Amino acid sequence: MQFGLREATFVLLLLAMPVAAYFFVFQPRSTQIAEARGEISSKQAKLKELEAATKSIEDLGDEIDELRQAIELFEQKLPAQRDVEVVLRDVWRLAAENDLTPKSVRTDKIVASAHYAELPIKMTIIGDFSGFYTFLQELEKLPRITRTPSMKLKKLDKQEGEMQADMVLSIFFEGDKRQASAH
Repeated sequence: MQFGLREATFVLLLLAMPVAAYFFVFQPRSTQIAEARGEISSKQAKLKELEAATKSIEDLGDEIDELRQAIELFEQKLPAQRDVEVVLRDVWRLAAENDLTPKSVRTDKIVASAHYAELPIKMTIIGDFSGFYTFLQELEKLPRITRTPSMKLKKLDKQEGEMQADMVLSIFFEGDKRQASAH
């Protein structure tokens, strides 16, 4: 057999076929496979996150129950609007027990929220500082939710330890249920 131009061309074509197959078939396919593997690993990571989130959902029911109990506890501490006078009577009783004299009392506008309302009361009280301090401690122990957003103390020159307190006492109570459902 003679090895001529025709046979050389045939051998070159036979050798070019695997090279062409590598560049046109195998290399693009390898790139697609690498992209698919990357996609699979990212989806597996998301599945692991989802699995971790699902585990916490089982505990979520217990967490919701605990939060409901906490809400019920706070709602018990919120008097109805008609019971605000009872809280005020308790405050005055505490002031009298600690030898404090109320100089002035003014109620401010009711601040309403979706689930509660707040009645700010501006008060001026005169008396001994130690009695006032005890009054504040007793006020803190009341079963209802109250807060003192502002307070100014002034020393009076009449007697040693005598002072005047200008303060705002906020009493919280249940908001209007119709208004809460409108929000």
